[in-house]
Amino acid sequence: MKDTFLDEPFPYLDKLKYRLIHVGIIMAYSIFFMVVFQPFGFDAWLTKGWYGLALLGILGSIPIAISQLVVRPLVHIKTFKVKYLLLWFILELLALTVFMAILYEDPEYTFIEDLETTFKYTGLIAILPYSFSILIITLIQINKEKNAKKVLTSDDIDLISFKDERDQVKFSVKSKDILFLESTDNYVTVYFSNEDKVNKHLVRTSLKNIENAELSTKLLRCHRSFIVNLDNVLWMKKEGRNFVLKIKNTESFIPVSRSYIPRFKSLLQP
Repeated sequence: MKDTFLDEPFPYLDKLKYRLIHVGIIMAYSIFFMVVFQPFGFDAWLTKGWYGLALLGILGSIPIAISQLVVRPLVHIKTFKVKYLLLWFILELLALTVFMAILYEDPEYTFIEDLETTFKYTGLIAILPYSFSILIITLIQINKEKNAKKVLTSDDIDLISFKDERDQVKFSVKSKDILFLESTDNYVTVYFSNEDKVNKHLVRTSLKNIENAELSTKLLRCHRSFIVNLDNVLWMKKEGRNFVLKIKNTESFIPVSRSYIPRFKSLLQP
């Protein structure tokens, strides 16, 4: 069965920081809305003027704060789906209704009648700041994700990740710093430069796996035991019947198998 919009994950309230922002926006919006617009005759319920209305906005935010900051961490669901977010809002609205009905109980009505009236008013008021907060927090995080992707795809931070035989990333390095890869038994040694010094890192994988992963068009196989970074090859020369490659920042000469010689000649010789 195809997933619907309601089954989509909603990760934007996963972090405590954003839940705090969520509660803060709702409280500020509620205070402003109550004091400025005095909706549904709430001003008639209180005798303290705008102070009372501001207090009403603060009190109305308490169940939301408890829900997001105390109850939510106790629920063992790291990321809500959209349908769970909607259900959570309905439950918060019910809790808010009961809280406000108890706080401002009207002796002229039964508690059930108070609940019905309060639910209508709290629903109409709560949905505005709640939706506004969700929208703001979502836009903030989407913008951050876009900026992060721009940074990660820039030429200055072009990372290549090497995975082991279990397809787990074990090592990442900038593409331009990779010198060459050498296969030894069931391992591949990645040689890379760091401030003009040659370092190496061992990964349990094979050159064949690295070739199949197509990590970069600059990483080329030249021998059954070697892959070189074309950007860091200084030159190729013939030694006897064989050809070797000179690698930048190293004393190494990497052999070129006969089957790979035409390819490297076309790439390195004018």
